[in-house]
Amino acid sequence: MKLIRFQSRCPNLGTASQLGIFQLAYKLKYDPRTTREDDTRLREALEWLEWHLNAPDILEKHEHYRAICWFKDEAFKPISQCWVIKQILEQYGYWVDLVKTRNPGLIIYQDGWQVVAKPKKKNLRI
Repeated sequence: MKLIRFQSRCPNLGTASQLGIFQLAYKLKYDPRTTREDDTRLREALEWLEWHLNAPDILEKHEHYRAICWFKDEAFKPISQCWVIKQILEQYGYWVDLVKTRNPGLIIYQDGWQVVAKPKKKNLRI
């Protein structure tokens, strides 16, 4: 199974991973530079994802603070929303990389569109 992650180039403090696209998008929602049009597009994409994507409760447990979320490559609808978010973020200087893997580490949750995994210690750099 091939997995896809949209991530920033900013470190996620306290972990060896980078901030994910959702963390950046929520930050941009409060950036005063954001135009009304971009804000609307960003909010629409985020609302679609919030409505259709399960937010796993497992992420709230302290022992999973290093867990990273990935999309399954067949998750076309949520991935298309992430492309919209990526384009908007990059207009404001928030660079987003697309990372792919077949080995995300220890999978602690999965559903039809996503996987949450804790990276192996030797593979902390994605």
